Amino acid sequence: MLSNLKVKGLRGFGTEQSVDFAVPGGECTEGLTVIVGENNSGKSTLVEAIRAAAQMDAPSFSQGRRNLSAGDQVDITVTGDDGGSRRLRSLMASGSEATFTHQGPGVDQSRIFVLPSRRVFDPYFGKSTSGRSAYMQQMGFPPARSSRLNEFAYRLFKILEDRSGFDRILEEVVGHPVNWSIDQSDNGQYFLKIRNGSGAYHTSEGMGEGLVSLMYIVDALYDSNPGDTIVIDEPELSLHPDLQRRLFRKLREFSQDRQIIISTHSPYFVEIPSISNGMRLVRVSQSDTGSKVNELSIETARDVGRLVANSHNPHVVGINARETLFSSDGVLLLEGQEDIYYWPRVEDDLGVRVGGSSYGWGVGGADNMRTIAQMLWELGFRKVAGLVDGNRAAMVTDLSRDFPDFLFTAIPADDIRTKPAVRPREAVVGLLNEGNRTVRTEYREQSISVLEEIRDYFSKL
Repeated sequence: MLSNLKVKGLRGFGTEQSVDFAVPGGECTEGLTVIVGENNSGKSTLVEAIRAAAQMDAPSFSQGRRNLSAGDQVDITVTGDDGGSRRLRSLMASGSEATFTHQGPGVDQSRIFVLPSRRVFDPYFGKSTSGRSAYMQQMGFPPARSSRLNEFAYRLFKILEDRSGFDRILEEVVGHPVNWSIDQSDNGQYFLKIRNGSGAYHTSEGMGEGLVSLMYIVDALYDSNPGDTIVIDEPELSLHPDLQRRLFRKLREFSQDRQIIISTHSPYFVEIPSISNGMRLVRVSQSDTGSKVNELSIETARDVGRLVANSHNPHVVGINARETLFSSDGVLLLEGQEDIYYWPRVEDDLGVRVGGSSYGWGVGGADNMRTIAQMLWELGFRKVAGLVDGNRAAMVTDLSRDFPDFLFTAIPADDIRTKPAVRPREAVVGLLNEGNRTVRTEYREQSISVLEEIRDYFSKL
């Protein structure tokens, strides 16, 4: 299994970036690494780097793959959990050819299974079978990412030899048995056929890409062995959210004794309980020097994981909060879900839009502000604004000291919302008036100053 990847000079990676992967065993009960980030940040390039390093023979790197600012040459090193490494490096600048070197026992590339995001194949194909290792080498390292994986057709014939394990996993993810077979047309070509409950069937020519993609992924799992590394780029493609959830549960299950590395745009593949069990969360973002990698520390991961146990604020690390991990810089932290709900009314009434995107349904209380800020800092966010209620304004000094690049401030009232007295709770005079429609007159001038400060901070992104 892999413990680390170093990449320099491949596509957007102008400087060397390093990724540590989760390895099952010991304190890490899940060998799952999830790579997130906005579009075109470099997530797929990390998968591409592993794929290049897993080739039997050194691949070529076309001009479009090489980064000029990195000397127009590629340098990739994968290190195994036993300390051995395999380095793939361009022979010279401005050239396509590369070579492998090894240190120690090296890395067994035959146990690395990489699936790129474009998981489609020609609807009609010939007959042949392909084992796991041969299949990976047949896929190779094509000159274009968009190349079809036609070799998968040969895997289908191999699966037919003993399909019970494959069908079981496919059924568990889909939620019902999948009746599939290989048929032959009158002109001698073969095609994939899937029947539905009514007896009608779809062929591989008109079949939904989601199911085909899922079959690729199940194939990567079903005949894998403990200790294998399985890398999947964008497993969520064309899958309904329910299927994404079930697929993630299956990946978690396999990560107990296998290494699973995924790059994703979907918050359904970033379940916070997994972080507490050793899942590594990696975020790729764009910087002045190109793609940059940031990872959540084990300590902060555990702190974030503890927020799951708060039944009073279940949305602190919910699906809306996890969407933030895929956004660009500019995140607004508010205390709670009521603040998120009423905050647009404050902006509308005062005529000031602060910009940025709100973090989910709030951080679940001012006391959680530090934990969420630490998570965002470690994942590479550099423009985060935190807004606390006036009765917690004392927090601003410490937070500003510990996160000097972030902006923390307080509203001039004890809450955004005005709350009537309900025994035993006393009434709260909020920023908004009794109808929670407009900002109170006595708070308007100070509130405008607060909003303009946040707006100006975000405008310097």
